[in-house]
Amino acid sequence: MDQTQGNAFLLEALSDKVLHQLPPKVWKELILGTGRDSIRFEQRHLTLVHVDAQTPVGQPGSATEGFYQELQRINARHDGHLDPYVDAAALVTFEEPGAAMSMAMELQRFAGDVRLRIGIVSGQCTLAFFRAQGRLWCTPLGSQPARAADVAATAVIGGIVVSPEAYTAGADTRPAGLGADADFEDSERDMSTLALDHPGGDLDLYL
Repeated sequence: MDQTQGNAFLLEALSDKVLHQLPPKVWKELILGTGRDSIRFEQRHLTLVHVDAQTPVGQPGSATEGFYQELQRINARHDGHLDPYVDAAALVTFEEPGAAMSMAMELQRFAGDVRLRIGIVSGQCTLAFFRAQGRLWCTPLGSQPARAADVAATAVIGGIVVSPEAYTAGADTRPAGLGADADFEDSERDMSTLALDHPGGDLDLYL
């Protein structure tokens, strides 16, 4: 696959992700409007944390909402980049495996009655950068997000499963050795705020 074909494939993947995660107005601005010129893709070695959380049968929805709010706070403390999904699932992107594991363990301690499963993977990943509402955002694409979800699915309720390469990397206290990435560091931390910036955007979209 040449670069042109590869970029077309990535653009399609980004389009599908934005369409399903964010309000239609965001998709239209990014894919059909001026925002398309801001899109770029970069290969980086990242650690991804997939969080799957469900409240027990009979529990009010506010329990899941409260959990998601705590997820936002914990993520902010550990400097992850949060992608909220449907059904109270989320994907959090980190450059350093140690930060990913610390975040996952803190979230696990908070879970309470929420049925929580977490998967952590590390590997080469495509990071998509784009601008919307005058701010820079990033989100991971490719096979790693799906692999993180698959790893989480193998966890027992309340458990964390760490892939071998993420465990090895996390045991090393040194930085990942990639050097500073200003775009990654400067991009917004929580994509749910992009939905809330638009008329009709609602956090309940993800819960």
